[in-house]
Amino acid sequence: MGNRIYFDCDLCLGKYAYKHPLQRWKTEDILREMDRTGIAGAFAYHGLAKHYSPEYGNRLLLDELKKSDRLYGCWVLLPDNAGDFPDIDTFISQMKENNIHLAKMFPKRHFYVFDEDTVGKQLSGLEKASIPLLIDWSEVSYNELITVLEMHPGLHVIIQGASWGQERYIYSLLSKYPNTYTDFTSFQSNENIEFLVKKYGAHRFVFGTNMPFKSPGAHRALIDYARISEEDKDLIAYKNISKLTGITLKAVKLPDQDFIMTEAALGKPISVPVFDSHTHLIEEGGCHGTGRPMLKSDIDNMVKAYEFLGIDKMTITAWLTIFADYEGGNQITLDAVKKYPDKVIGYAGIDPNYSEDVAADAYKWHVQCGLKGLKPFYNLSYIRYTDKRYEKWWELANEKHLFSLADPGGYNHDQYMQDIDELAKRYPNVSFFMDHAGRSFEVAEDYAQIALANKNVYLQLTYTTIPWGMVEYLSERVGPEKFMFGTDAPMRDPRQQLGWVVYADIPLEEKKIILARNMQQVLDKCI
Repeated sequence: MGNRIYFDCDLCLGKYAYKHPLQRWKTEDILREMDRTGIAGAFAYHGLAKHYSPEYGNRLLLDELKKSDRLYGCWVLLPDNAGDFPDIDTFISQMKENNIHLAKMFPKRHFYVFDEDTVGKQLSGLEKASIPLLIDWSEVSYNELITVLEMHPGLHVIIQGASWGQERYIYSLLSKYPNTYTDFTSFQSNENIEFLVKKYGAHRFVFGTNMPFKSPGAHRALIDYARISEEDKDLIAYKNISKLTGITLKAVKLPDQDFIMTEAALGKPISVPVFDSHTHLIEEGGCHGTGRPMLKSDIDNMVKAYEFLGIDKMTITAWLTIFADYEGGNQITLDAVKKYPDKVIGYAGIDPNYSEDVAADAYKWHVQCGLKGLKPFYNLSYIRYTDKRYEKWWELANEKHLFSLADPGGYNHDQYMQDIDELAKRYPNVSFFMDHAGRSFEVAEDYAQIALANKNVYLQLTYTTIPWGMVEYLSERVGPEKFMFGTDAPMRDPRQQLGWVVYADIPLEEKKIILARNMQQVLDKCI
């Protein structure tokens, strides 16, 4: 595996609220995963410093840090205006005594306003002491950040957890305030890292995993496969956070792993078959109608990116299809299939709100044009998949042994499960993909019941935030033959999605089944 140093700026150690019974959390488990995925060191805060008491959690953190010399501390602080927290000078003195190098704040969680009146003294203290501040996007507003950054130009602020829905806000902050940084734990639109590095420089970004909540392998895959210079990769992976904190690390010696992990760590194409069961396409290669950037998302660039990763085939739905213009979107999909017949399999969409004859549309797109997948989308049509208006579509799919990406977007959770179970039993020849099945352990447990009860139901992994350990759980719970790889690209960067499976702690043979074999077997059934 590659020997690049990875320095994680965001771990949570110890107990925390709202933990699912299946979620791994012990420091020993986290250290083992760091070893397995090549994370040389990490900064950590304590879960109870967020969910219970900063002072109490900060003290507990010191005990956790003693378990490894690769763990470094991040303390959570409060304003002192309520008389229940030390003044900033005392707090910083305590940080230095305990070799703590980062600070973190949770304004919404801890019920205070993130403004100059409330936290100005604390921020000035951190600024004077050159202690960087980590803050999650969900904890502050854009205007609060603007005000604070204006007042404290020397304070280094690392903004965490921003997703593709907040990218344009982050771009504004990065453009105006040179001491702001961000990570990529949720910030993952297609080709985003290349755009950001070119526009703002690699020195503005840091590596974080958000363990135990997210997969470290997924996040290092984004860096290792980034089409930027090796020097820029090193800046993001460890040099930036090292410079901000004054801590240097050496690369860790990695244990023997399977060869596709080695390939991923070196940024090489995966050499086993990979079949992406869930992608989209944006004909102009820019952004879609809701304004989220999705760069280089036309079919030529998608194919080029997938060749770079070693993804051999993809099933696609034009983004336009699910945004009401299913005819225009289906044509875009069909053109892509014709252009790359060995690489692209198409989904067709039909929206009964616009279709004058669903049966005729189904025959046209699936029989005459040869698109083998069905992609209904409740989130914009508000038509349940069991609605009678879809009946002729499902009947044709059953006759031709087609497959369907049955997205849960917009659905009531229980209703969605009920409808997929009903459809699977009514149309046994249709293969149904329950999408975003790994977005939480609660969802995974529920979806697993439907998959186990129906031979023709499969689970799909795609999501921005799949919990750490999810791939391992599903492989054991439903078997690797019952769930499959998908990326949801270009809405989500395929590199992190690939990393979830490649770095999973499961046998290589199971990875092969998930990455390609299941989707290929579904496709082979189609008439």
